[in-house]
Amino acid sequence: MKRFILSMSMVLAVAMSMQAEQKAFYLPDFTIDGLDYEIQQVVGNIGFVRVNDINEPYVTGTITIPRTVTYDGTTYYVQAVDGFWPEEGGLTKLVIPSGVDSVLATAFTSVSTLQTVDLTNVAYIGASAFSGCAIKELTLNGVKLKKMENTAFGRNKSMTKLTIASIQLTELPDFAFAGCEKLADISLGIYLTKIGKQAFSLNPALTTITLPASLQSLGDEVFYNDENLKEIKVLAMIPPTCTTKTFDGLDKTKVKVIVPAGTATAYKNATGWKNFNISDGTQDVTNVSVEEGQSAKIIENGQILILRGDKTYTVDGQLVK
Repeated sequence: MKRFILSMSMVLAVAMSMQAEQKAFYLPDFTIDGLDYEIQQVVGNIGFVRVNDINEPYVTGTITIPRTVTYDGTTYYVQAVDGFWPEEGGLTKLVIPSGVDSVLATAFTSVSTLQTVDLTNVAYIGASAFSGCAIKELTLNGVKLKKMENTAFGRNKSMTKLTIASIQLTELPDFAFAGCEKLADISLGIYLTKIGKQAFSLNPALTTITLPASLQSLGDEVFYNDENLKEIKVLAMIPPTCTTKTFDGLDKTKVKVIVPAGTATAYKNATGWKNFNISDGTQDVTNVSVEEGQSAKIIENGQILILRGDKTYTVDGQLVK
């Protein structure tokens, strides 16, 4: 645990120090409806800005970031959300419209009132952007989200459910959901190829997790000190690459690993996996319930998909195409 606490503390300390230093010297270019804006570029009568924070008196409740604002005769397009959103501001819900594609580093760090975020239109989430918030359920879906930085959602102590279905998000960064003490329900997208260091560490509510068929590698201590984790189901036909420390902090004798039918031997011989209690799973379509007009098939990586008309879904209802 000490390794995690030190590394997390260093990340957050540096972020907070930079944030405080920047805030001391920051003056907005203009303010509209309580939101501060910083001009990035102006071409003719069209400009580009980023939202930097809220001015007193604080805007509370739900905040919808505008796509455009007009100031002194110039129309500005909002490109990113940045800044120093105050803990005491009472912000509970954040909505970001199409076209505003980035939430930058530490933007909402420790905004302990923030419970709901709509990130459907966001392509980039910076380091510690939502660390220490009170987000209860998080869904990352759609086609735009490509990248998250370290500790993006760490220390969300209210988070109970996580769904990742973004088709371009292939990697989870280090500490992505570390320290989310109530996080028990995790659904990972079928496009995920890499999970970073301690991405799900210090999550005592986590008892089971399914790793997608697309997964290729796992970093150090991914589930460090997840003391109640009892089952890991892996859908990948080829054992994802591990380091010698990937499963440090777990009692491997108490965690059952279920792998696709016919792959148990490969997993038992693979670095990181060999010391677990590994058993073959089944891929029996007859065990999958389908409604009238639907059919099920097994794709080559062992995953069961449900066909409904011209659309394809996973067994838990996520749209594939």
